[in-house]
Amino acid sequence: MRTMRAKILLSLSIAMLITVCITVVLFIRLIDDILVNQAKSKLHEQARKAVHIMSDGGFDRLDNAEFNYVIKGVLLSADYFILSTDNRIIDSSVSGMEGKKIERLLLIRQGFFASVHLSAQDLTATHEGVAVLQGKKVLFTNEELPGQPFRIFVYSPLSSLRALYVPLMRTTLLSIIAGFLVILVIGLMVVSRLVRPLKRLKEAVGNYEPNQPQDSDFPQADKSEIGELIGTFHSMSARIQQHHQGQIEFLQNVSHELRTPLMSIQGYVYAIQDQVVSQDEGLSIIKVQSQRLIDMVEKLLQLSRLEALNEEWPVSLVDLKSMAEDAVHLLMPVAAERSISLRVEGEGLHVAVPAEQLFRMMLNLLQNAVRHTSTEVVIHLETGTTPEVVWVMHVDDDGGGLTEQEAAEVFGRFYAGSNGVTGLGLAICRQIATRLNGELLCTRSPLGGARFSYIQHML
Repeated sequence: MRTMRAKILLSLSIAMLITVCITVVLFIRLIDDILVNQAKSKLHEQARKAVHIMSDGGFDRLDNAEFNYVIKGVLLSADYFILSTDNRIIDSSVSGMEGKKIERLLLIRQGFFASVHLSAQDLTATHEGVAVLQGKKVLFTNEELPGQPFRIFVYSPLSSLRALYVPLMRTTLLSIIAGFLVILVIGLMVVSRLVRPLKRLKEAVGNYEPNQPQDSDFPQADKSEIGELIGTFHSMSARIQQHHQGQIEFLQNVSHELRTPLMSIQGYVYAIQDQVVSQDEGLSIIKVQSQRLIDMVEKLLQLSRLEALNEEWPVSLVDLKSMAEDAVHLLMPVAAERSISLRVEGEGLHVAVPAEQLFRMMLNLLQNAVRHTSTEVVIHLETGTTPEVVWVMHVDDDGGGLTEQEAAEVFGRFYAGSNGVTGLGLAICRQIATRLNGELLCTRSPLGGARFSYIQHML
C-alpha cells in the first residue's frame, strides 16, 4: 500500500464507500417518508370510510367491511378499534381486544437517521403517527364519530409497509453497485494514465548518468502537473550536465595549469644538472614557478572552502572605508614600482559583514586592477539608491578595459586574460559575492578601463 497507485485507489474506494453509505441512509429516509405519508393518506381515507359506515349502519356493518388500500401496486390491509369516552375498546377488527382500556399511546418519533424516541401521548391529543400497539409498531390515524361518544382508530402494521422497501432497495443497490464499478473502472484508467509517466520518469531518473545523453524515450513535458515535474527534471538534468561538464573542464584546466610550472621546474632542474644555465638563474626560475604553484593551490583551497556551504562566516561591524584603505596600503609597494596611484573615495560606511571574506574579495579586485591598469586605480564607496541595495563598491582602473565577451567570461575559473596569473582570483570574488547575497559585475569604467562593481543586496 506504499505505491501512489494503491494510495489513490484506496482513497477513491473509501470516498465512494462513504458516499454510498450516506446515499443509502438518505435514500432509506426519503423512501420511508414517502411511503409513510402515502400510508397516512390512505389510512385517513379508510378512517373516513369507517366513519361513513358507522353513520349509516352501526357496528354490524363495520364488522363486515374491509379496510384495504394500495401503495406501489401492493394491496395492504388495515385494522381498527373503537374507543368509548372512558378509553375502553368496545369493538375491534382483531379479536381479543374488546374491553381493554387504552389511556395513552406509546408514540414513536422519527429522527433524521430514523433514531427512535418514545413518549406517552394522550389519545385526545394524538391524531396520527407511528406507535407501539400490543408490542408491534403500527401506523395509525383516528377520527371522532359525529354525534356519537366514540373515536375510531384505523391502523396498519409498519412491517407490512416497510416490506415495500425490498424491491426499491434492490433496484437502488444495483444502481449504486453499477455506478461504483463504473467509477472504479474510470478511476483505474485515470490512475493508470497518471502513474504511467511517473513510472517512466522513475526509470529515467534511475538510469540517468550526467556523462551520457538523455534517452530519446524520456517522457516529454506538457502543461499538466506531472508534465511540469518532467520539465523541472529536464531543467535539473541540464544543470547537472552543465555542472558535470564544468567539473571536467575544471579538472582539465587544473591539470594544465599545474603541469606548466611543474614542467618548467623540472626543465630547469635538468638544465642546472647539465650546466646549460647557471645555478642562480635556474634557482630563480624554480623559485618563481614554485611560488606560482603555491599561489594556485592556495586559491584552489579557497575556492573549495567557499563552496562548502556549511562553513560559518562570523559577522562583525566594520568601516568599509578603513578596510579599503588597509587593502590599498598592502598593495602600495607593488603599485609604487609601476608608478600607479591608488586611492579611496566616498564616505565611511559602517556595515555588518563577514569581514575576512569581504577583505579577501576587495584585495583580489585591487590586485586585478593594479595588474591591468596604466596609472590609476580608484575604490569608490557609496550607499544604495534603492531599498533592495544596501551599499555599492566600485573598483575602477584606466587600463585597456574588456570587451563584452571578455566581461562575460572574466569570472570563470582559470580565465587569466593577458596579464593574469592563476585565473582564479575573480572566480573567488564571484563566489564570495554570491555567499554574501551580493552581485559582482564587470562594466566600462569612467576612467577608460574596467570597472568591477560589488552590489550588496538586503540580507
